[in-house]
Amino acid sequence: MAWSLEIHHLDIGQGDSTLIIAEDDGVGVGAVAQVRAALVDGGTLGKGDDVHDYITNDANLNQVDVIVATHYDADHFGGLRRILSLATPEYDNALIFDQGEPGQLSVKRSRGPGGYVQNIIGRERDYNDYLTAIASRGARTRVTANVSVSTTNLLMQGAGWEDPDWLLGQELLWHGAAPPVGAPTITCIAVNQYVHGAGGPFQSGMAVDPKNEKSIALLVRFNNFRYYMGGDIESTQETQIAQQLNPANNANGRVLAMKVSHHGSDRSTLGTFVNRLRPSAAFISCGYNNTHHHPRPAVLQNLQNCGQLQNYYLTADRNDQKFRTRVGRNTLPAVAPNMAAAYTAKAVVAGCWGGLYDAGAGVEEGHIVLSVTAAQSLQPVTGVLPMGTHRFSVACARANVNAYQNAPIHHD
Repeated sequence: MAWSLEIHHLDIGQGDSTLIIAEDDGVGVGAVAQVRAALVDGGTLGKGDDVHDYITNDANLNQVDVIVATHYDADHFGGLRRILSLATPEYDNALIFDQGEPGQLSVKRSRGPGGYVQNIIGRERDYNDYLTAIASRGARTRVTANVSVSTTNLLMQGAGWEDPDWLLGQELLWHGAAPPVGAPTITCIAVNQYVHGAGGPFQSGMAVDPKNEKSIALLVRFNNFRYYMGGDIESTQETQIAQQLNPANNANGRVLAMKVSHHGSDRSTLGTFVNRLRPSAAFISCGYNNTHHHPRPAVLQNLQNCGQLQNYYLTADRNDQKFRTRVGRNTLPAVAPNMAAAYTAKAVVAGCWGGLYDAGAGVEEGHIVLSVTAAQSLQPVTGVLPMGTHRFSVACARANVNAYQNAPIHHD
């Protein structure tokens, strides 16, 4: 038997959706072929059908075992509402993980000393629609239904309610059972502003944007291979996460690949964070010509400056006016752009250049797939590998090459 791991970064415009697939080939005496799949976020409500189409047609899955909503922003959990309401069986038995019951949120309405804090009720309409979708069909279980996000919400206190940090440290992909030997796992390493510290779980954050700060962060592990993702989590939590993932701050504590938080917002992915994780690859989910100007130039420079980073990947062309100095931005066939002017030298942009192909409804040309074989997962995270071997590979249809192609990029 031999396990493999695929992490699919879906091109869904300005939003986020990641599909994680662990597969055992079933080769060997007594071995049984099996697949375990987790969907982390689903983009906006309008992109739910695209996510479902990718799961069932591109990934050819007939069951998603785990669904995670990292937080309750519309561009992350909106698409989950859509797929959970579909009259199809793929999600009927899924285990669902999220932050829990929002309760009351304290929101700082503007940054800086002049900002003021306002308390709002976290049960917004989208959240209620999400609960309705979960309950609509199947034997699915919302594992975190009785977690109280807000410790100050008196309605959530009392018997039967779990603390905000209840999910911290739990394994999600095989939740409730021991993972098979050698299989990939997914562990919650931050939730509701809680992270692990030297003395145990503690709460951090500035309450500037509690929805983002309370994002669930996950660590995918497959033997020596590690991958980090954190929704829209912010720098306060990421600083603590970096210390948790690489306490000695050395090359042996590397996280080989990471999802860039918050679509490349400058409120996360500090240079100190990237340099401590030492990834070889980073992935950014962003929309063509998005109004937030994600990813931010400061984040791109932080990635560029990381010595161990080989490439960072974008699901779409940012197409900000500052980056239109590239060559071939609206031509077909695509020609090699000036990547140093457009992003930085380590950038790989998936899909096509320009809005004609990036902006259309249902267009999915920028999917990016990271693949790890069993042999690759056992490679050491440092040192020179034997010729012809790699730690993992990344495939996508690349816009930034002369020929539109999806030949894999090997990370060594």
